[in-house]
Amino acid sequence: MTQKLNEWLENRFKNASGKAVNPGNMKDAKRFAQELGSFVFALQKQKTALGVEPSFANDFIGSDLTLFEAELDALLLKNEKLVPAEFLHHQIDLALKKPWTGDKVWVLGDFFPKNVLVSADGVLSNVVSTDKNALGDPAWNLAIAWLIFDDKARKIFFSAAGADAATIDRARILALRNGLTLYFSEDIDELIQSRDSLTEILKDYHFSGGIDGYDVGGISEPEFI
Repeated sequence: MTQKLNEWLENRFKNASGKAVNPGNMKDAKRFAQELGSFVFALQKQKTALGVEPSFANDFIGSDLTLFEAELDALLLKNEKLVPAEFLHHQIDLALKKPWTGDKVWVLGDFFPKNVLVSADGVLSNVVSTDKNALGDPAWNLAIAWLIFDDKARKIFFSAAGADAATIDRARILALRNGLTLYFSEDIDELIQSRDSLTEILKDYHFSGGIDGYDVGGISEPEFI
């Protein structure tokens, strides 16, 4: 059950209010990355007894990346004029070879910027819990990084969260899934965040050519590294 986790969240944040985080209201991105990463680290140390497994009820949050391979293929096919599909297929294949083999941890369902609240001075004030929390791969708790942080802040976030390289690689693919899913959102904040995240993901892969932050199509041939 997620009741214990919800109680932990309530005790940590005292039901504080705030505004949905975005790059403009977090004030100091590096400080906020440290705060959010420390939160994720603490979250993943919580006891998992009676935890909920991934299922239809929680959209299979926390599941192994292989479960979403067909969905990722379809997203890339649909958006092949937007992103370099063949190159990203290669990156997905690499990430699939690095599954999580450790103990399952608590994974937050709907861990998106709209559910991460900041105070007026840019401090993490609350994380809104949903009924989709589950046990699984910690990569799910990291995918938010590409939606709100630049490269330097992401590194701080990952370090504070105690993430290893393979988990970051899987999280990047989950972030790709989020970015492609939200790309045509009618919510302007989600739209901007999704476009920015796709740009940041391609930068992570050292993909060369005209990335302007809002149009990742028409990019030149990748640099395989």
